[in-house]
Amino acid sequence: MTISAEICRDAEATRAHAAHSLARLKPGTIIRLHGPLGAGKSEWVRGLAAALGIPGQVPSPTFTLCQPLRGGRLPLDHWDLYRLEQARDWDSLGWPGCLVTSGLVAVEWPDRFPGKWPDTVADLAIVPQPDGTRQIRWLPTA
Repeated sequence: MTISAEICRDAEATRAHAAHSLARLKPGTIIRLHGPLGAGKSEWVRGLAAALGIPGQVPSPTFTLCQPLRGGRLPLDHWDLYRLEQARDWDSLGWPGCLVTSGLVAVEWPDRFPGKWPDTVADLAIVPQPDGTRQIRWLPTA
């Protein structure tokens, strides 16, 4: 991925960024979303879901851990790892094997996972700015 930064002024612009990013993402890609609470990670996923043509609401998976989103051009699994901390949590999920998909996977709070990620990752940082905007940029993947 090319490293680029964009300033998004509101939720609509954040969703539009995701929609434009879809062309860069291949099936099987795991998008690791980095940013603090309230940065707009779930809003970005809503834009991705809309661009895929997935119907209906896209709730945050904070309490369900994973929200499978279907009905679009590709399946999208939206994970939120914020509440996971212990090794037994990861074992019970079958992580990271459950990330293998023919669609896309979006993962909020990826730094919570202590193990090795598959090779099919793309990292996106969403950083709130003092003026209320968000800086969104793709990060180099090691």
